[in-house]
Amino acid sequence: MARIMALVRVLLDGSVEPAKVVQELQEVISSIDGKLEKYEEKPIGFGITSLSIVLTAPEEDGITDRIMDIIQGVKGVSSAELEGVSRAG
Repeated sequence: MARIMALVRVLLDGSVEPAKVVQELQEVISSIDGKLEKYEEKPIGFGITSLSIVLTAPEEDGITDRIMDIIQGVKGVSSAELEGVSRAG
């Protein structure tokens, strides 16, 4: 089965440590047979941090909507924006 690779920008609300959010993101993404491949923390200011995450998931109908729904449901996530999607090599 083909897989997609997605780049998502996640804005944290500052109430939770970024490492804890990353750990929970790994768990929820794996629940849809996805994998968090890498991430980068970017401090914005005033205690707010964003994460740029790269993940892979099975290519199936509605997968990007499911990904965004589960990411936005994680405690400490203020918002999430899908920046790009492509087929994983």
